[in-house]
Amino acid sequence: MQTGRGPPVCPSTKCRRGSYCIEGSVITVKQNRKSRLTIAGFFIVLAGLLYSCGGGGGGYGGGGGTPPTSTVQVVACPVGGTTDISIISSTAAGFSPGSVTVPVNTTVKWTNAGGMQHTVTSTTVPVNGTFNQTVNPGVSVCLKFTSAGTFNYQCSLHPVMTGLVTVQ
Repeated sequence: MQTGRGPPVCPSTKCRRGSYCIEGSVITVKQNRKSRLTIAGFFIVLAGLLYSCGGGGGGYGGGGGTPPTSTVQVVACPVGGTTDISIISSTAAGFSPGSVTVPVNTTVKWTNAGGMQHTVTSTTVPVNGTFNQTVNPGVSVCLKFTSAGTFNYQCSLHPVMTGLVTVQ
């Protein structure tokens, strides 16, 4: 390989402008203006996205605050004082009763009385009120509703099974 002014000159006839010869192997470096602009554009977009997230504050939403408390909380099932819903089948009438109305701070208890696994999964809920709990056969799951709202839910394994909790 010859050296001098400019890039090294490769004795191989395979080398072309923009290629480099390293110990007899030819490495072609293809950089054009379009690829440099694409890479630069990517970093500009990435910087804009990071800036729009609020950055620097840490914590919830980049502002340094704490996340809002959920309006639906998974709790240990108490011995009494719950509104009970039985899960009895994989049909539209699978939750019994299918609709309940309860006061704020009520714990609702779903008990799977059937032989297959089900879920209690929110479908349309107020902000911070999502839930998704698996309920195995013979097991109960309890959710405490801490604010008013209408909470539609379903079994995600059997979507025909739907229910409603109205909290006043």
